[in-house]
Amino acid sequence: MLKQLTLLFWSAIYGLVLGYIVSALTGGAFDVATSAVVAMIGGFIAINLIAPMVKTPKTQTK
Repeated sequence: MLKQLTLLFWSAIYGLVLGYIVSALTGGAFDVATSAVVAMIGGFIAINLIAPMVKTPKTQTK
């Protein structure tokens, strides 16, 4: 749970930075809420798709 909250926090930060840069380059209006929410949804989907593939292998005991 904490991993997902951390990911949501950092994806919001990166989304805000990316949204600001893109809006400055295109001359469009910068919307804080849209930039943060879209990045958080994308990050949440990504972590839930990648997490099952990156499980730690089970160790065999002898």
